[in-house]
Amino acid sequence: MKHFQHFLLIIALLGTLASCKKDTGQDVALVTLTVQSSFDAENTTYGFGLEKNEVTITNLSTNQSLKATANAAGIATFNNISPGNYSIASSLAVSAADYNSKAGTNVQDAVVYNGTIGSQSVIQTTQADVTLKVGRVGDFVIKQIYYAGSNAVNGAIFRDQFFEIYNNSNQTLYADSLYFAQVMGVSSLASAVDQSKGFYLPNGQYDWTKSIGLNNTAANTGYIYAKTLFRIPGTGKQYPLEPGKSIVIAATALNHQIPFTGADGKAISVKDPTLTIDLSKADFEVYLGNIPGVNPLASDIDNTGVTNVTVIDNGGNRDLILDNLGRDGLVIFKTAADVTKWPAYPAPDVTSLTSSTKTNIQIPLNVVIDGVGLQHAVIASRTPKRMPDLIDAGETYVNGGSYSSQSVVRKTSKTVSGRVVLKDSNNSTNDFGNLTKADPSKQASSFIN
Repeated sequence: MKHFQHFLLIIALLGTLASCKKDTGQDVALVTLTVQSSFDAENTTYGFGLEKNEVTITNLSTNQSLKATANAAGIATFNNISPGNYSIASSLAVSAADYNSKAGTNVQDAVVYNGTIGSQSVIQTTQADVTLKVGRVGDFVIKQIYYAGSNAVNGAIFRDQFFEIYNNSNQTLYADSLYFAQVMGVSSLASAVDQSKGFYLPNGQYDWTKSIGLNNTAANTGYIYAKTLFRIPGTGKQYPLEPGKSIVIAATALNHQIPFTGADGKAISVKDPTLTIDLSKADFEVYLGNIPGVNPLASDIDNTGVTNVTVIDNGGNRDLILDNLGRDGLVIFKTAADVTKWPAYPAPDVTSLTSSTKTNIQIPLNVVIDGVGLQHAVIASRTPKRMPDLIDAGETYVNGGSYSSQSVVRKTSKTVSGRVVLKDSNNSTNDFGNLTKADPSKQASSFIN
């Protein structure tokens, strides 16, 4: 009898616990997210269908992604998802034939429209509206970016960084007067942005309309702002680049696998040469040793036989330094204008100007040929999306994180008569993969898509 009473007591306790769990609301109700995609004003009149539009949502806490295809009205529905914050990416590929017939053009490949929302709160049933825009598909593309650097103890840290530019067209192009820039933006955690300060956009990135002296309603939609700015020199046809060929721009164009003498006369070497790379065959390098007012790193030496790029703005750095955590963005562009006469503005969080205030040259989006947004490998450490969708609707990163020796590299779209055509959908999330070790040989095997 005593055992039976104990049994009844246990049953009662279990019932009480179950009741408490129910009362405290631990059973989370699932919700529905509806994503409405539509074209921007410039593209609504063409009459492209939306029924093949693909939408991907990613839970920013778990990194789990779901995909759905929109209906004819451009609506994609995600039922029974967990409440939380989600990123949303909407993408539509319009065939070359359809695009040419309706837009009156003569493109050779599909034209891709993209739209994103960096963080959408979905606590209850929600509708999110995404605007699809088409980015400029340039003849030059950024093929590879080695920003992570190599091991800080056994490798070369960040002095072996480089990036690669590729001729993705079917005709010879000229690298002369090609500009490249790192894009200025918020590098703090997206989750830590204090919107009450009044100089951020809803996605946590800078609101440039709040910058001192910037009175332009298109400040955020028509421009980006250069943290650093450089130009490849040349007479106009001094640096030809044949179809399917690359140029490599290095921070310091030497073989980092072997010891060398720094600008201070001291030896610089690595403990494990396999972790770093040989950049002695790079086409261009960034050298700051002849720039007034700059105290370059000892590793920033002027290498014979390698052309130095023209320094417009070193961004306060002591060499070309790409953020090894991925909180960065890189663009290339061409213009006949004198960029030193373009307006330059302080970051929007600057409240007063002094003689030492850093300003950032304003670059019109319509001159940008290509751009790649980089991001932190760890979701919880990611920063607000730096690039406007018109330049890059997605972002990419190396899986191994900083000092991993890895690089991001553009995927292969197809091969035409032996010429590799790289994928350029204006979305780096889809267009790039990883190399387990950066490869400056210009023969890097990109992922077949």
